[in-house]
Amino acid sequence: MQEDITKIYEHINSLVRNRFNVKDSYIKGDGSLEYRLFPDGDLKEKFVSLIEELKKMDRMALLRKGDEDLVLMVTKVSYKKSFGKKIPFLLFLATLVSVAVDGFLRFYGFSYFQTTQTVLLYTLSIMGIIGIHEFGHKVAVWLHKTKASLPYFIPGIPGVWPTMGAVISMGEPPTNKDSLFDLGISGPIAGLIATLAVIIGGVYTSALIPLDVAQEQMAQGTLRMVQKTDLLTNFLLSNLIQRPENMVIVFSPLLFASSIGFLITFVNLFPAWQLDGGHIARSFLSGRKHLIGTYVSVGIMFLLGFTFMALLILVLSYRMPEMRPLDDVSPLSKKRKIAFFLTLVLTALLWFFTIKDNPYFFP
Repeated sequence: MQEDITKIYEHINSLVRNRFNVKDSYIKGDGSLEYRLFPDGDLKEKFVSLIEELKKMDRMALLRKGDEDLVLMVTKVSYKKSFGKKIPFLLFLATLVSVAVDGFLRFYGFSYFQTTQTVLLYTLSIMGIIGIHEFGHKVAVWLHKTKASLPYFIPGIPGVWPTMGAVISMGEPPTNKDSLFDLGISGPIAGLIATLAVIIGGVYTSALIPLDVAQEQMAQGTLRMVQKTDLLTNFLLSNLIQRPENMVIVFSPLLFASSIGFLITFVNLFPAWQLDGGHIARSFLSGRKHLIGTYVSVGIMFLLGFTFMALLILVLSYRMPEMRPLDDVSPLSKKRKIAFFLTLVLTALLWFFTIKDNPYFFP
């Protein structure tokens, strides 16, 4: 047994010294190996290749900045190697039901929408937006050869809010800042593309009814007059639908579904601790600056009226650790640094074009 451990240590030592300029090395009391490294301009690719070799031995490595040197730690794998499929499947079914029931409660009895078809399209739209968002994350996980669970969909309260979205559980930390950035950005971009498809579908499935019928419905309380709407919805309705005189547009349920999608993307891009935008920000910022970004994000959400989400992030920032890459030394690639600033621009654009004046959020 001792001979096997010695061989493992010798092999690990060979893997490390063949890649890095080692200053000192130690075997710690818990059996992990610690290496003090001289600075090297090509750490990122060397670390990635080391991780791939260590995984074959059920080992992992951490690269950190010490007080004076770079510190490389090699230890046994402590992350989850596999995930069950039963709970994600049951949560998916529960969320499917909560979204479908929410659609039925919201849109049942509207003579200008066929109930079964409306509920089906509404359910497919919301589940599709969230599912494609999570699929984007899974693609990034696959490309960077890390492990993650299937999406855990979170049911909502029908008639109040159809779903709280979905999350995936990482089986291991991202390898470096590039992979952390890709993991964060992939979901919002995929979900945004799906949401744009849904809003176009929502425009084309909106109904046109005579003004006098609309006034009667408003008097009965089954319709609400919208004086103002968000810029994107207004632009699409004005350019894709020809509205005859004395006719009123009744918003399709898919427009509400797309609004949920835009809100999910908008909130997720905030540079706050456990959000996708938080992972993006952490790949670019230090831990301390990222924490400041979290508190700024919480403050902005309070000011914009998203109190529940602000409180949730505030609680999670105290109770859950940040996602930190194995290699927290190698810098983010230049193109991703540019993309980081573009995500901030995208967040602002989403606010001005899809969230601000959205009648579902600000009646």
